[in-house]
Amino acid sequence: MPEMVDLEPARQQEIIDLEKAQEGKDYFFLLGLPPGAPIEDVKRAFVDFALKYHPDRYVGLNLGSFRARIERIFRRVSEAHSVLSNPEKREAYLRTNPRLRGKTAPAAAAPGPPIPDEPLAGDEQRRAERQERLTRHPYLARTHRLTELMARSKAAIAKGDFEQAYASLNQLVSLDPKNREAGALLAEVRKKHDDQRARTELQRGIDLENQQDLPKALECYRRASTMDTRNAEAAYRAAKTAKTLGLEWNEIRVHAQRAVDVAPDTVAYRLLLAQVLLDGKAGNLAKRHLEAVLKLEPKNAEATALLRKSRWPF
Repeated sequence: MPEMVDLEPARQQEIIDLEKAQEGKDYFFLLGLPPGAPIEDVKRAFVDFALKYHPDRYVGLNLGSFRARIERIFRRVSEAHSVLSNPEKREAYLRTNPRLRGKTAPAAAAPGPPIPDEPLAGDEQRRAERQERLTRHPYLARTHRLTELMARSKAAIAKGDFEQAYASLNQLVSLDPKNREAGALLAEVRKKHDDQRARTELQRGIDLENQQDLPKALECYRRASTMDTRNAEAAYRAAKTAKTLGLEWNEIRVHAQRAVDVAPDTVAYRLLLAQVLLDGKAGNLAKRHLEAVLKLEPKNAEATALLRKSRWPF
């Protein structure tokens, strides 16, 4: 069963994959570096890694079993950094693992016969194997994944498919929180995505209301109003449907008030709020809204009758 933790599903999968990829790998691989990478690259790679995986970045979050995974991942990389950034420890490690010297210069030796230009037997095969290993490297794969997600997001935005764009950008930002372009696009797309979903939920609610399924219609109106707080019609319909169903007064008032706040010159919204306020024995407040209706429509019979009621409830 999936854990209920404070991590996006894509982030959870990334952590699981990275922990698995680290098992049995050399220190250069753990830092996302080619064999023999210089100390300066080691330090930079560790800083980049710490910005994303240092356990302190997750303080206060519910991580479940992922806390131990993150700590294991960071502990392995910290050990790799400690060894490869220290010249003495690094040399000792490379003596034990000479294949990891990469393209660094070998230790000084007595002059000998010139080395032939032809590759030694098996060099091409080893080079191909190394290239294939680097291609499967989680960090290189990550870069490819980020590029793919950004291209997919922009294509979806161009088509007006904000749901797909939101999903792709959400994955991208969870993989690369420091990506400013993705963060800005996500904020923009989130608003358009929520507005799009709100319109869809509103229409579903209207369809359900026409089918006389008021409880489900109310759920749609509530969702639409939550997704887009500037959608006055969704708030109005939520208030009206909740009132018809006889639900709790304060919820009805909140929805009705929101509709008026967003569209104060809409007569129907003002009338509904006035009715709700009268039901709640708030006659003075109801009076203000009814007077506003009569300014908009001086001959509105319903507002006139309700205003009379608010003055003389008996």
